[in-house]
Amino acid sequence: MSPTGAAEVFLGAPSILTGPQQARLQQWVAWLEGESFRVQRLNRDGHGEDPWHTLTEVLCQADGVVLLGFRQLDARPSVWRPGTEEEAPSSTWWTSPWLQIEAGIAVGLSLPVLVVPEDGVTEGVFDPAGWTGQVTGTALHPPGAGADRWSDAVRRRRLLRAGRGTREPRSPVADGGQ
Repeated sequence: MSPTGAAEVFLGAPSILTGPQQARLQQWVAWLEGESFRVQRLNRDGHGEDPWHTLTEVLCQADGVVLLGFRQLDARPSVWRPGTEEEAPSSTWWTSPWLQIEAGIAVGLSLPVLVVPEDGVTEGVFDPAGWTGQVTGTALHPPGAGADRWSDAVRRRRLLRAGRGTREPRSPVADGGQ
């Protein structure tokens, strides 16, 4: 938890971005900070030798998660489930698979998750059909549009954690999975 009392938000995004994607990322950081959230990022080289442990430890300190699903792989000319009854052309872009992992850990930790796909990104957690419960989705632009429910959930979580005193929630990794 932030020593300043601000809610901690983990911001996940692919490491390699185009110029316009980098500008959009900076707009989201500015919006989050303008909402008085403390933004935590984990860069590619910050995962260490055990990325699962590092990611879980970072997410255990968060009050909420934002995942920016920028286009990374053009999967439009691909075929889903070739040779089966469900064979179909793919018509989407894919983002970093790490964002799916971050989403899964965040859901497992009961964190409010805001997913923000770039146009055409609809796989996994970025599929609007899955935006239920603690997973909320919104458009990439303008930053923060439609994120009120998520913001409120993050602030509630921060207040609940603050009510526990200075003791931080225990990480399942630190507890040996207990």
